[in-house]
Amino acid sequence: MGLDTVELVMAIEEEFGIEIPNTDAMNLAVLGEMHDYIIQALRQRGDNPDEGSVWERLSVVVVKQLGVRPKDVTRTAHIVYDLRAD
Repeated sequence: MGLDTVELVMAIEEEFGIEIPNTDAMNLAVLGEMHDYIIQALRQRGDNPDEGSVWERLSVVVVKQLGVRPKDVTRTAHIVYDLRAD
């Protein structure tokens, strides 16, 4: 994982109050996978997350951290190849 990706994961952890182990983070290459992981992590700690709200919050973090346009943040966007994170 490059620096941009590490910083993105850290920002996501902070936003959602979860921990994403490096071994898991390395396998979360597409934003939809990251979203699903966050939902699962929140449910495991007993929360009942609204998936739309989680997506909106995730999108804001991605735009802020990577400097991409909001329209580029899609469930199928690859963090490295589509969003140019290193």
